Amino acid sequence: MSSTEQLKNDLTFDQVFKRIKTYGWYQVYFAVTIQLFCFCHAANFAGGLFSLGGLIPIYTCTDDNITAVYDKDFIVHNASAACQAIHACTNLTVENAWFSMYQEFDWVCQPANRISRLASFLPLAGAVGYMASGHLSDHFGRKWPAFIGICVSVFGGLINSVAPNWIIYYAVIVVQYLLQPMYHGAAFTLCMESVGSKWRIMQSFTFQYTLAFTYAGLLAYLTQNWRLNLAIVNALALPALVSFLFVEESPRWMVQKHRYKEAAKSVNKIARWNGRGDVKHTESDMKRIEMGSQAQKHHYNVFHLFSQKKLALYCLSQITTGICMSMITSSIMMNVQDLAGSPFLNISLVGLLRIWTPFAVIAMERYSNWFGRKPLFLGAQSLVFLLFATIIAIQVSGQWEKLHALATACALFGVAVEIGLVWVAYKTYTVELFPTVVRTIAMNLFSVSGLIGDVIAPQLIYLKYYWRPMPYAGAAGLCLLSILLGLIILPETKGKPMPDSLEEVKAGRLRKIDTNAAKELQLLSTETNT
Repeated sequence: MSSTEQLKNDLTFDQVFKRIKTYGWYQVYFAVTIQLFCFCHAANFAGGLFSLGGLIPIYTCTDDNITAVYDKDFIVHNASAACQAIHACTNLTVENAWFSMYQEFDWVCQPANRISRLASFLPLAGAVGYMASGHLSDHFGRKWPAFIGICVSVFGGLINSVAPNWIIYYAVIVVQYLLQPMYHGAAFTLCMESVGSKWRIMQSFTFQYTLAFTYAGLLAYLTQNWRLNLAIVNALALPALVSFLFVEESPRWMVQKHRYKEAAKSVNKIARWNGRGDVKHTESDMKRIEMGSQAQKHHYNVFHLFSQKKLALYCLSQITTGICMSMITSSIMMNVQDLAGSPFLNISLVGLLRIWTPFAVIAMERYSNWFGRKPLFLGAQSLVFLLFATIIAIQVSGQWEKLHALATACALFGVAVEIGLVWVAYKTYTVELFPTVVRTIAMNLFSVSGLIGDVIAPQLIYLKYYWRPMPYAGAAGLCLLSILLGLIILPETKGKPMPDSLEEVKAGRLRKIDTNAAKELQLLSTETNT
């Protein structure tokens, strides 16, 4: 076989994206569309029952010239007595940061742990959704499951803005937890499969909530009402739904499904977006792309993720990190009233405190040979552990009131780094370690495991009334375990092509991109035109 024939057989998607521009206007368009959805998600989460929507007001009763104040701490520990006193009061004033669901739905008369129980049930619905959506997106594509999931999120938010009671509100949230996972897993995979390996780490920041949480905190402050907040944020997301319709299906997925003609059409559309309309790919070009022989003959499921020792160990590390991230995020966002300062400002700071992270990572990625996924993951996770350990030390030493502002700063910066840097490394590892045939199944399995953190966090928050450092201690412990597993198990994947089949993983295909790719691509172009 001649070198030219061998080159034809060895065509890869990294070479294809190099020809049509590894990062161009199409990838920018995709990134902007996803960011609009991030704005919607952040505002829905921040304004929901389990964050700002659950803020407990300060009730002040001035009957018989006696002033009685019922604040958060009293209500949580004496829910029944607070309910009776507040409802018996004839001269009652209510002070709250905004008009919350807690206030409107009269949650003061509900058991103190009901919100924690409701919050812990939702991940069970999410687990069902993630497991089903992983298979759906691997069998039916990335684009349309993602579109259905985001439609459920936006229209569910609009419905909840007029929910007559908390039962209807919660029922809609359950439906969202069942169907939204189709977006979260499929959209990230689609995004990463639509860019060359050189820019994957940059494109992963598309799903960051840096500006989104800043927007969420500001909008909550301006609206001062949970219903108005939900109506506005979801109405503003409607144009993004139209925008998503112009996103292309993953060429990688279509090749894996033998849909070579459609894959070529998708690649050519991306090329036109990027100003490379003169570069054409054909059905035969797509057939030349390397795919494992068994990748075309099986229907894959979650058990294939554990079919090799290497993949099983990757799963162990990723599952632990997923639980850790969810626990840290929930421990802060559901506990925002425990922090010093304005809750709206604290929500915004979660975004603002990580505004530097994309620039730092991209600079290190582009201009440093040693800085890859592993240093990013281990360095960021270690910083988070130290920040949460500091919070625990402040509380155990009895200096909480004196150093409340410092503890709040550690908490906010810790969660910003966790969902800024650690999240990027975690998600990038998932798409780079697991092959195309099981990639979204892996994404959704790890999202399911992450829900375990969402189940545990509300219970730890409730237990803080018995031992205050409990939420931070639980998060710090898992953070340390995540660091140890990552150090031992995870390889470096920077600059290496994503595998397409299980056979490639087994054979150890994580080779470096060929430095002579430009010459090879020129040869390919010449032969295609002859």
